[in-house]
Amino acid sequence: MNNAIPDKDDHIKLGHELDLFVTDPVIGKGLPLLTPRGATLKRVLTRFIEDEELSRGYEFTATPAIASSDLYKMSGHWDLYKESMFVIGDSDQDETVLALRPMTCPHQFMLYNRKIHTYRELPVRYAETSTLFRNEASGSMHGLIRIRQFTLSEGHIICRPDQLRSEFEQVLTLVQYVMKTLDLKEYTYRFSKWDPNSTGKYIDNPAAWEESQAILKSILDQSGIPYTEAEGEAAFYGPKLDIQMKNVWGKEDTIITIQIDYALAKRFNMTYTDSDGERKHPIIIHRSSIGCYERTMALLIEQYQGKFPFWLAPQQIEIVTINDSCLDHAFELKSKLNRVGLRSAVCEKSDTLKKKIRNAQMMKIPVIVTLGDKEIESGTVSIRTLDGTVVHGVSVDSFIKQSERFDRNRDLEISFQ
Repeated sequence: MNNAIPDKDDHIKLGHELDLFVTDPVIGKGLPLLTPRGATLKRVLTRFIEDEELSRGYEFTATPAIASSDLYKMSGHWDLYKESMFVIGDSDQDETVLALRPMTCPHQFMLYNRKIHTYRELPVRYAETSTLFRNEASGSMHGLIRIRQFTLSEGHIICRPDQLRSEFEQVLTLVQYVMKTLDLKEYTYRFSKWDPNSTGKYIDNPAAWEESQAILKSILDQSGIPYTEAEGEAAFYGPKLDIQMKNVWGKEDTIITIQIDYALAKRFNMTYTDSDGERKHPIIIHRSSIGCYERTMALLIEQYQGKFPFWLAPQQIEIVTINDSCLDHAFELKSKLNRVGLRSAVCEKSDTLKKKIRNAQMMKIPVIVTLGDKEIESGTVSIRTLDGTVVHGVSVDSFIKQSERFDRNRDLEISFQ
């Protein structure tokens, strides 16, 4: 990691200051605990992604986080990825050896094989919000960026060869939409290839590697996106397009991948009946749309420095009262806001109004609502936003409607009138 002091605070410092996550040595390295605020941020992102994927034709699955070693032997993980897996049991002593899953693809392939498919049914697009486990080296773990248990927006598209280009382009369009919506900008594309001089790291099928890499290069060239090439960075079963970002320390990590796989369909005997009546193996695209939620959260925390846009903020509204006699009305307003899905809380501390507002600003809460006897009598609220804008005399109904609009329309800046 770069030893230079970054221009911005890193996500570990901000995460603790804003009460988003903590770590505890008793629990262990690489196993962060998300607070209610951090869990809310993750939930907002998850709902956004799942709704978007459903609208684009994905079907969601729910598969076990653990499986027999037989499954991973079939997929190739046992031979080529075992050192990065958490294994339960001893193969020399136990009849059944289990492992925590490092990825969900083998599980979804078994779901595909539950029935016979025809060419008309393809593509099949499976998605899952997966809890995954990887035995990262102790020295490599860092905050939310590299951890041992994480959540991935995982998906697998099982398609015919003539559908591959179109499906890959649609995944790329989805990824670009997600990056734009999150306003993540400084990312790069990397074409990750196999290393033919280190074949022990990969499924041994040189012809499939050359074919899949040629197809991926053609797709990337036609898309017009700028990319670099990196030999030896492919997945063990196929080449991939990696979306790369740097944290505030300058360390680069992969946040999203799209992979082409010609190998695993054969290993799992996945087939479909083609238009000529012949049984054929499909091609698989392994993909994510937002990547590992925890890692993306870390980059979002650093980019926004905790000042999240309204739709994404763990707490959108803080209600502060001028005196304690207004608390009952404050909780009534909170109930109205929560019923329409707006995330709000009432400050119950017996502090001065100035200190209440200052504390809410330090927590980077986008909207602060002030409620006093005057506002209660007139059915209005006073509003203060993080940029310093103050608006008085806004009716409660108008405030709720405008807040709902800012929450639904992710590209709108907060501007109460």
